[in-house]
Amino acid sequence: MHIMDNTNKKQDTGYHADHEGQYDSGLKSLVRSLQISFFILVIIIVGMLLYFFTFGGYFIVKPQEAVIVLRFGKYVDTYTEDWHWFFPHPVNSLIRIKTNPQILTVDFKASSTAMDEQQAQMGGPLDPGRDSYLLTGDANIIHASWILEYQVVNPQKYYEKCFCPEDPLNDDEVLVAAKDGVVLGTRGPQTILRETLRNVVLRVTAGKAVDDVLYEKKQAYKDQVQALFDKAIADLDIGIKINSVALQQAYPPQKTKAAFGEVTAANQAKSTMIDTANEYRVKLENSVLSEKAEIMAAATTYKKQIVSEVKAENIYFEKINAEYAASPDTVLMALYNYTLSDVLGKIQEKYIVTKGSGKQQQIRLKINPEPLENVNKRPEATEGK
Repeated sequence: MHIMDNTNKKQDTGYHADHEGQYDSGLKSLVRSLQISFFILVIIIVGMLLYFFTFGGYFIVKPQEAVIVLRFGKYVDTYTEDWHWFFPHPVNSLIRIKTNPQILTVDFKASSTAMDEQQAQMGGPLDPGRDSYLLTGDANIIHASWILEYQVVNPQKYYEKCFCPEDPLNDDEVLVAAKDGVVLGTRGPQTILRETLRNVVLRVTAGKAVDDVLYEKKQAYKDQVQALFDKAIADLDIGIKINSVALQQAYPPQKTKAAFGEVTAANQAKSTMIDTANEYRVKLENSVLSEKAEIMAAATTYKKQIVSEVKAENIYFEKINAEYAASPDTVLMALYNYTLSDVLGKIQEKYIVTKGSGKQQQIRLKINPEPLENVNKRPEATEGK
């Protein structure tokens, strides 16, 4: 029994020795693993610090974009080009904003999902709570579609005053009721622009006649809307410039299109008749101007002819007057003979009856009449001696 106890003691001692060796080996492995993990953690921390102080705060401003830098939520500066470096988040935050021209559409149309296709073609009734439309000053309903082009020119004001979402590159924030989850609307720069334009269009349209909006003064209507909208955005001072406001289309409700079509046809017929009348007026004016030019030319020629004849008469009269002053009897006789020749020269057959001193009278017949080419010849004035 004594021998067996010694053997058991030896076996128990060996077992404890082996167990203590395994324990030391596992502890060493654990320490080695912890050392490796710590080393890796140190490398990661050093890498994060290196990234934090190098590439973490590096950014490039893209074309047609502006970057606003906020330090702990406060505005620092706005950058529109080149590359820059700042301490990254959470020290500094970068807000990217588009500066290129952007398009926004504002519609005043009937809801496309409210009526089926057949009802849409027939023109069903409009629901004020569902459909969008405009009311003119003469109590007519119309639909319209506007296209707005705008551009951000002051990113700081745009970001601070337009209720921009966390990322201004995204669409406006949708507001949802906390209790029942009903969508209340949107909030952001596009909502501000859209609602401002809607208010301006509603106000201007309410003071216009339907014919002015649809036909006669459509351009003046569009210009007035753009002028008032430009002023409204300038008064808001939200860092936005309006490039253009265009009226894409304006038309009456479907149910009244036929009546408006008749008015349009009548206006077109009226315009055609006016154009035809204007063409006739222009043609008649050109004809009158041509006749006027011909009459003026004939009158000018006649004037020159009369003036020339009067001048010739004047020269002839002055010569006769000079001859008469020198020899009155001779000139009177010549004029008498000329007048007698002029009167008798137009008669083909002449009978000269003379009055004698007695009861007998003589009749002389001119056998050879004077040639016609010599009838109207005036006697030349003889030179006075």
